Amino acid sequence: LFATNMTSFAIIGSSGMAYKVGIGVFGMMASSSGLIIPLTLFVIGTRLWALGKRFGHMTQVGYFRDRWDCSKTGTVIFLLTAGMMIPYLIISIVGGGTILEALTGGKISYSLGGAIVALVVMGNVFFGGMRGAVWVNVFQTILFLCFGAIAFTVIGHNIDGGQGFHHAVTNLINHPNPTMKQVLNRERIPTTTFLSYILIPLSSIMFPHMSIMCFTARKVTAFRKTVILYPLCIMAIWLPCVYLGAIANGQPKINAQLAASSESMSHWLEHPETSAPPLVKLLSQDEKGLALVEQAKAGGMSPDQFGDQLFPIVNPIKNAGLKADIIKQIGGLSHSGGTPDAVLLKMLHVYVPPLLAGLLAAGIISAVMGSDCHQILALSTMFTKDIFDYYGGRKRFGEKGTVFVGRTFIILANLVAYLIALTKPQIFELAISWAFSGFASLAPVMLAALFWKRSTKYGALSAAIFVGTAIISVGIVEHLHQPPHGQQFPAELTLWSLGQHAVLTISKTGKLAIFGFMPVVPMVLGSAVCVVLFSLLTRTPSLATLARYFPKGSSVAIPTGATVALSH
Repeated sequence: LFATNMTSFAIIGSSGMAYKVGIGVFGMMASSSGLIIPLTLFVIGTRLWALGKRFGHMTQVGYFRDRWDCSKTGTVIFLLTAGMMIPYLIISIVGGGTILEALTGGKISYSLGGAIVALVVMGNVFFGGMRGAVWVNVFQTILFLCFGAIAFTVIGHNIDGGQGFHHAVTNLINHPNPTMKQVLNRERIPTTTFLSYILIPLSSIMFPHMSIMCFTARKVTAFRKTVILYPLCIMAIWLPCVYLGAIANGQPKINAQLAASSESMSHWLEHPETSAPPLVKLLSQDEKGLALVEQAKAGGMSPDQFGDQLFPIVNPIKNAGLKADIIKQIGGLSHSGGTPDAVLLKMLHVYVPPLLAGLLAAGIISAVMGSDCHQILALSTMFTKDIFDYYGGRKRFGEKGTVFVGRTFIILANLVAYLIALTKPQIFELAISWAFSGFASLAPVMLAALFWKRSTKYGALSAAIFVGTAIISVGIVEHLHQPPHGQQFPAELTLWSLGQHAVLTISKTGKLAIFGFMPVVPMVLGSAVCVVLFSLLTRTPSLATLARYFPKGSSVAIPTGATVALSH
């Protein structure tokens, strides 16, 4: 279950976000996930297992249809869920493309790397099925954990000229720029944002690939080990990634590498005849800097090569004003766009021997692909079970026809995800805005189905429509108020206020906030209100359905035969 849920968001996205806002990312995401995800597996996952054993359910939509005597509502929830899974596929393709491009120094382009990941994942799913995907994912995650521990030790030995992590953190604490110290605490993360993230882990149990594994688990006692070990696995992955991302701020070599890999610098290095970025113009004012610029203009210099030579040039510059301007430009470029997502890979490039760096990068990309296998498999299972089978496709076209249609759907979904991934969206922001927030907002629907006898299909339908509308609305508002690429607004924008209180605001990075909270907060609350309100206004399912799911004297949807197993 943990390997299934671990994507490039947990490895690359976490380190990139920590590079931008500091080590508080661990508390914001990992700590809350370590508490809430095991709780949802215990409270919800075990009940899904019981329902799957009793009634044969394999997907959420199949359960909702049977629980609420609904057909069209189930179809709406499928469309919403499938739509929110696409960003999850995009995350894996972006992660794979970023890793392969960084690992090979650009010899494998981002677009080719993403295509390789998508094709390998589809091959695993086509030929391995669910059992194959599970075993591949388990071994891939173990591989990453082993090589990750070794690489973390090596980085700690080589960082700051071999002086180690202690020296690196001390330098950050004593940095002349007081804002640099903020990467070691939570000052860069607003309290409302930090609290908003508490709701994000609710999305885990609503991910189709997670719920399918709960429905189809062999025995309920397996959940006991999962609940105990899940937080430890989160710590093992998130802590080193977040820590490395945060302390990378104080590493000039890493900042130089990330600046050289930024979109504007990468484009200029590939097309030196075009207009030079401000950093290049500033470097041209120094003798050694000008030599580097001329070498880059000659062609054939990769971002990694430029970054390697950029660091030793900046520090000896005697003109204090010029040096300060260059450092400011490097800082801005290193934090721009999707550049921070590559911070972990840049640390491997700088501090780890090439062979070990390659092995760890292989572990990272294999873990990313392993989780992607489950997402693809879940999408295929949902489509064939909840749409194709439900509307009579299997009866009409047979088993071979069902397999063909399922694989075609996988190819189309991957193609859409790949085309969007070519725009290089930021992994962390993409996951939070489009995938996690939406799935977390569907948690009230699942809770109502399991624990509230009075809930109805109209409550579920209204919640699904509300969540879909909210996701699209937030996306449109943020798209219309995006800062220039790679830049930030000078100050927060207020879109709507009541008196002295700002209601809708746009952050410096172009993210929407409602009363200071992330959209996930009103989305979860609004979804819960929709479920309750429209359920109270409409008729409950048939008595026969309620008798099946809520045996006499029971207030929750657990089949009678499963009660003893759950109690043990």
